[in-house]
Amino acid sequence: MKRLEIENLELWAGEPHLFVYRNALRNIRTLKKEIRIRGLKVICYTPEQCVYPYNLAASDDHWRKISIDYFTDNLYAALELGADKMLVTSGIGDFSRSQEESWKYASDSIYQLTRIAEKEGVTLALEPLTRFESDLITDFKGLKKMIEQIQAPSLKGMIDSVAMQLAGETPDDYFSMLSELTHFHLIDGDGYSDAHLSLDEGVQDWRGYLTSLQHYGYKGTCTLEVMGSAYYQDPQAAIMKSLKKIKEMKI
Repeated sequence: MKRLEIENLELWAGEPHLFVYRNALRNIRTLKKEIRIRGLKVICYTPEQCVYPYNLAASDDHWRKISIDYFTDNLYAALELGADKMLVTSGIGDFSRSQEESWKYASDSIYQLTRIAEKEGVTLALEPLTRFESDLITDFKGLKKMIEQIQAPSLKGMIDSVAMQLAGETPDDYFSMLSELTHFHLIDGDGYSDAHLSLDEGVQDWRGYLTSLQHYGYKGTCTLEVMGSAYYQDPQAAIMKSLKKIKEMKI
C-alpha cells in the first residue's frame, strides 16, 4: 500500500497476520506499529466471516453466542488499530430452518453488536452478500429492512459492487432507498459468479458506479476488494492496474 501511495486501507482480519484468538495482543501491537511508521490508516476493519465458522444467524444458541463474542472481540481489535468502522454481514441461515427464523437470529445478533458499537463509537458497515454466500441479506431491500428493523445509529449500509450487480441493482437503488451509506467495495465481476476481479477484467460498469457516488455526494469510504486465485502470485499488480484506471477518470 505504501509503494502504491495508498494512505487508507481496509484490513481483512484473519490468518496469518491477525486472528483475534491467536496471539492477538502481540499481533495487534506489531500491526499497529507497522501501520503507523508507514503513515497509513485503517479505515475499515473486516473480520473473516464467510469462511471461518462464525455465523450471526446460527440457530444453535451456543454457537450464535460464540459468533457474537467473535465479532465483539474483533470490534475491540479494530479500536486498538485506530479504526472506527467494522464490516459485518447477516450470516447464513441454517438450511433446516425457515428464512424468517434465521432472520430473527441474525437481527438479534446484529442488534447486540450495535449496542457495543454505539458505546465505543464504532460504525458497523452492513454488507449484502451474494446469493452464493447467504440466503438472508443479498440486496438493498434486505439491507434496508434490517437497518429499519434495528434502528441503531451505529448500523449503516454499504455496497459491494459484485453482490449489487448479481442482484440486478445499481448504486441509484441504494441511494434512493437508504438515507446513508458508509462504505463501498469497488471490484469488477463476470456477471454470473461471485468473482472479485480487477477493474476492466469483467463486465461491470464500474465507471458508472463511481460517477453515481460523485453525483449523490457520497462521503463514505471506497476500497478495492480485488481477490481470487488469479491474483495470488502478484496481488500488487492487480491493485496497481485498477488504481491507474480510477485515476484516469479524474473524478
